[in-house]
Amino acid sequence: MTRATLFLFHGDWKQSLTMHAFAPVFVVALTVITFCTIGPRQHAERIAARIEILERYTGLTFLALSGLILYWLARLLLLQAAFVRLIQG
Repeated sequence: MTRATLFLFHGDWKQSLTMHAFAPVFVVALTVITFCTIGPRQHAERIAARIEILERYTGLTFLALSGLILYWLARLLLLQAAFVRLIQG
């Protein structure tokens, strides 16, 4: 995930998604968390309220975590050779 995020920050989307498909999701989450941490309190509370509503109606956290686990299992079980090459660098 770290290397995929670094590729994403350098603008290399293809390499980033090859390394890990969830890198863009991670960057968006990291951006929101960072803004809520250092941004004005009223904006952070408004964002938190909207995210809570989104989570309540969609179950987004459960879907994202389930997707991440399924993605990890698929890479580990179905694409073993590619996973080993990825780990080896």
